[in-house]
Amino acid sequence: MLAIMQTNFNGIDDLTAQSVSKPKLTADSVIVKMNTVPVSPTDWKLESDQHATNENLAQLPRIIGIQGAGLVVEVGENRDQHLLNQRVLVINPAGTYSEYVRSTNPDWLFPLPDAVSNEAAAALSASTALTLKKFIDSSDADNLILTGANSVIGLTLLQLLHGESKPIYPVVTAESLAYFNTQMPNLTAYTSDQLPKLTGKTLILDTVGIVGLLETLVTHTTNASVTSIVIMKDPGLPNFKFIHDDFNADDYRLFIQQLATGELKPLINRTFPIAETKKAQHFAKETHSRGRVLVAF
Repeated sequence: MLAIMQTNFNGIDDLTAQSVSKPKLTADSVIVKMNTVPVSPTDWKLESDQHATNENLAQLPRIIGIQGAGLVVEVGENRDQHLLNQRVLVINPAGTYSEYVRSTNPDWLFPLPDAVSNEAAAALSASTALTLKKFIDSSDADNLILTGANSVIGLTLLQLLHGESKPIYPVVTAESLAYFNTQMPNLTAYTSDQLPKLTGKTLILDTVGIVGLLETLVTHTTNASVTSIVIMKDPGLPNFKFIHDDFNADDYRLFIQQLATGELKPLINRTFPIAETKKAQHFAKETHSRGRVLVAF
């Protein structure tokens, strides 16, 4: 079967398409024929930095990717036989950029309702956004500033915050203002120099990781704290905190249900064929965020 492999840490352009053995069904597994997989910043970071994540994902060679959508084509005797021929979202740290994936953890396999397409499921990136929302819910801040508000995580978070009473100040680049306005017409976005002076406690939520931008935003506040999902070590910002999301199967089930009901909107930019995986990663890395980039088999 075809798989996209990482064999070194030289970056995107050293990825290779290889023919590897199809995984064998075991009593406790299911085999998923993959249909659509997402491109994530984690991908190209892992491909150029062996210290970007835990040791398991630094062992080479490896099939890239962590999640994707496909069809269950084989079911082991110890698994639910009703899974056969069901479309699913699968989380698989051992790789998803392959024609077939063996899934052994029932908590990492999510049947998809008819109302949720493979593309919408593969594009799902709500876990980090929910982590940020929970942090906001526990905060006593008077104002919220969100960097990278036009990104997939930023726009997903704003969808989750539709009932938030605190004033929200989305921050985007000048090039992304028009795009943001089409996605969130009921919110006013600002560039860093347009942001008004904010009084009271202000929570700055960082999804971009540009220290200079955060330093500029702090000057627009009287009492700021900075929370980042990108910067792990405090660069000298006020009340700095790094947070990360932990996998929660119930959260994924909720997200899929919200996609089905329309409460959560999938954010999709372009879909590339599997043979153009390197092109897809370059596109996602080097262009302004306009939704999730996907790769299809």
